[in-house]
Amino acid sequence: MRNAGTAVLGFICVWGAPCAAQVAEWNILKPASAPRAYTVAAAEFQKYYEAVTGSRLTVVSEPTASNLVVIGADGVNRFCREAVEQKIIAPLDLGVDTDAYRIRSAQKDGRRFLFLAGGSGRGTLYAVYDFFERRAGCRYFWDGEVIPKQATINMGGLDVTESPRFAYRGIRYFAHRSLDRFQAEHWGPKQWEREIDWLLKKRLNLFMLRIGMDDVYQKAFPDIVPYPPDDAPLPEAVARSYDDRTTAWPLRYRGELRRHILQYARDRGLIHPEDTGTMTHWYSRTPKAFLESVKPAFMPQSSGGYRGNPTGAVWDIRDDANLDNYWKLTQAYIQAYGRPEMFHTIGLAERNVFADRAANHEIKLYAYRRIIQKLRGHYPQAPLLIGSWDFYCPGWSGSEVSKLLKMLNPQNTFIFDYTSDLPGKSFQNWGVVGGFPWFFGLLHAYEWQNDLRGHYDVIRERLPIAAADPMCKGFVYWPETSHSDILMLAFFTKNAWRPDTLTPEALLPAFCRDRYEASSDAMLAVWQAALPVIKAHAQLPLEFRRLAAFAQREVTSKRVRDLASRCAKLEPRMKGLSALCRRLADQPYGTGNAFVDRDAIDLARTVAGRTFSYALYRYVIAQGVWLQGESDAAVVKAAGERCTAILTALRNILALHEDYSMNASMAKLAAIHAVNPCFEQTLKGNAENSYCRSYIFELFDHYYLPQLALYRQWVDNRVTSGDTQSRMKPAQPLPMQKTREDFYAKPLAEMAPPSNDNPRAAYRTALESLADALD
Repeated sequence: MRNAGTAVLGFICVWGAPCAAQVAEWNILKPASAPRAYTVAAAEFQKYYEAVTGSRLTVVSEPTASNLVVIGADGVNRFCREAVEQKIIAPLDLGVDTDAYRIRSAQKDGRRFLFLAGGSGRGTLYAVYDFFERRAGCRYFWDGEVIPKQATINMGGLDVTESPRFAYRGIRYFAHRSLDRFQAEHWGPKQWEREIDWLLKKRLNLFMLRIGMDDVYQKAFPDIVPYPPDDAPLPEAVARSYDDRTTAWPLRYRGELRRHILQYARDRGLIHPEDTGTMTHWYSRTPKAFLESVKPAFMPQSSGGYRGNPTGAVWDIRDDANLDNYWKLTQAYIQAYGRPEMFHTIGLAERNVFADRAANHEIKLYAYRRIIQKLRGHYPQAPLLIGSWDFYCPGWSGSEVSKLLKMLNPQNTFIFDYTSDLPGKSFQNWGVVGGFPWFFGLLHAYEWQNDLRGHYDVIRERLPIAAADPMCKGFVYWPETSHSDILMLAFFTKNAWRPDTLTPEALLPAFCRDRYEASSDAMLAVWQAALPVIKAHAQLPLEFRRLAAFAQREVTSKRVRDLASRCAKLEPRMKGLSALCRRLADQPYGTGNAFVDRDAIDLARTVAGRTFSYALYRYVIAQGVWLQGESDAAVVKAAGERCTAILTALRNILALHEDYSMNASMAKLAAIHAVNPCFEQTLKGNAENSYCRSYIFELFDHYYLPQLALYRQWVDNRVTSGDTQSRMKPAQPLPMQKTREDFYAKPLAEMAPPSNDNPRAAYRTALESLADALD
């Protein structure tokens, strides 16, 4: 694919054959009057042509006598129309308002032409980026690009037609905060611009911001909801939890940022659904000032995590006033930031209203009817996405979903299923396949799971069903942590356009060749070796994040049997991991390839996280065997030492990259805009709570390792005592609360990773230490 082409010298044409009076100069012809995406497409061609060749082409809006790169189809570019009528090219046969595109070379009377045309401005951008992939070898990733250098680019011999299988292809961005790489709420304007550009380079057309409400309440209800102070916690904040929604930057700035993000995306043709209906959730809480002024009644709630905190309670939409106030929020979104081209609702998600199942289901159907009726009173035909999360959690039966479908208009409503890959109940039981418009989607979650993972076996079974169903209109990816898994991102974006690469094994050779270049063979080998443990994420959950709870559980014979059975099934996947770590140690980390550096750490931390959980299970098994009198204390202590060695090696691996440092993330926030001085405590609470603890460097020396030490100390004391008759469980909770208090008391700057003058040596040492612990 990396075709360097032939330089144009004198009258030698780009195809290499002598030509009479061949024109040498190229210009870029953009439409004289068209949506902004076409202007962006012309500018992007200019930018990438210069990046590859060092030469800058001129952008013009009227035809010149030069060779021309023609941007846009004949519906927007008059020259393209003339080219059809003059038989320079055949009709492009592109529709209107579609994502199909053409890349077509032509020549006439010594002039050469390259037509880059889409069924929309967005589709035309796809054509531009595709051209540079095909003819210059450019490759696009969220964290950078591969742009080969060459003297010229072959413009000839192209006749490409592309169109997507799925009409909608998109990613959602979520509201957690801890580390800059993974959390979209940390990103400033330049990061969002790069992200949006990457979405288009991967031929996606839809994205959703689930990153809080920003200042929509202040815009919808300016007389009763003031802007919060810039230097204090939110009045409704719940400290030391993800329910502390105090923002790093002033709320006014966050509103300006949202406006910038959405305008930048609209200029490039991206679709952004606007929230409507009962949008109250943990990340979209009702401000205290609104509650105190309006005093809305709330829907009853029999289960779910929002009872007892009115900021997360859904207003009672049986009352017209409450439904009207929800609609005011939607209107404020549209007026301040958005466009009424598509809407989204979660209904009464993640909670039950009534304990009686039939009554609960009926009122949830009622809620959807109320929400849709309000929407249709203003926008009768705008598409509405109904999020599937409530179908999964708390959970609907297939017949319950089918009953909902009978109430909906298939002309303007979609079931937005972003849980299609979750084991167990699925869209196959709902009646959508062949029966109702729907989206297929991948839930890459949860927040603590920011390592490499994926339900690849389930996807391989279910994606062909979606691909074959004409009622499946979209393919979406819902990661609770952005950018956590480069392989899954490549897998999703490849299959969202054309679902023909159904396994990671099939994807890896091209992925590694594109991303790592000279290191592709070595990285392919480690990826292939790591796949079994990557796929074991469900069997080996991240146990270092919940050591306090783990340590309090009694070592019963049943628990030991269950863990022994689990470990026996996992043992084949665990073999060879020591050798894999040594192979990873040999990768050229720290030698200038940022992709190798980031992905080697991702592979290493995933292996270390999984093997720590496996070692921890073995530690409990060793305790059970000791209780039965079938081993001595030394065996138990050795199993505990292995846990500490693995967790320490993991800490040392994370220390090598700023991706895993909260202190580095705080510095990045401050570089974008002044930060609320209270936000460091908020960030700690957002990261340390039981749902969100993960691969964060500052939590190792000051949280996980001290907790493991307390657990091991109790076990060591017990086995040293020789008491095999008492229950193998601490009589009192281990004193782990002090560890937590110390973490909050210590500034992040004092917990930051140490500087390293020789990252290559430190990387090798960390990987070899991990390998030694696994031998």
